[in-house]
Amino acid sequence: MAESTRLRLDRALARLGLGTRKEVRRLIKQGRVEVDGEVITDHGFIISDPAAARVVLDDEMLTLRKHTHLMLNKPEGFVTAHKDNRYPVIMDLIPPEFQAGGLTSVGRLDIDTTGLIFLTTDGELAHRLMSPKYQVEKTYHLLYQGQPFTDIDKEQFRLGIRLEDHTVCLPAELKILTGNAVQLKITEGKYHQVKRMLQATGREVTYLSRVSIGSLMLDPDLTEGDFRLLTRQEILDLYHLVRLEVDSNYL
Repeated sequence: MAESTRLRLDRALARLGLGTRKEVRRLIKQGRVEVDGEVITDHGFIISDPAAARVVLDDEMLTLRKHTHLMLNKPEGFVTAHKDNRYPVIMDLIPPEFQAGGLTSVGRLDIDTTGLIFLTTDGELAHRLMSPKYQVEKTYHLLYQGQPFTDIDKEQFRLGIRLEDHTVCLPAELKILTGNAVQLKITEGKYHQVKRMLQATGREVTYLSRVSIGSLMLDPDLTEGDFRLLTRQEILDLYHLVRLEVDSNYL
């Protein structure tokens, strides 16, 4: 069995949101956990084949996950970081028990931008979703000040907006909604890119929210500041999007 598939029991339980590492170690020590029919009291016990292991807590069968994948509806006023000396960070919104294994944010949102943040403990998945090679589409809804957009503007975005520093953006899709509202789809993540693209056309963003990353859509039932684990299908779709193999029995 490859080393990468092995998993410590306490880490496996923490990734399911069953408590902090300290809390799950306590319930293991209390003899409440069975692995393949055997009561385990050693929190450092190694599950050699997590995809096939039968893990039971208090007579309830558990489905183990190799990685943790979360979506967060980011509110204004939070920075996309683990720590910051001046502002609240998005990790303040995630309980410690879900942070076991080291969550990585796929891209960043500005402090005044709201919407979808995807966090994962799978570094390779995060890398591919952010890599220009895979051209993963990000969708934003925004409000702006300035002249109404026209079909000519849509064509300009399709060809590539030239920023103030003369950098030319990759082709983007602009959809005119109603009034001063538009939807913008981009496949790269330059610094303040959406705001700079609007500035390059003589307009100013007044509200910005990300609603999707590739196949992953922000759950409309998720209020700002809340998060949830991804569903099995959402996880599979992201792995397939970036052509990354995944054991569908171990999500």
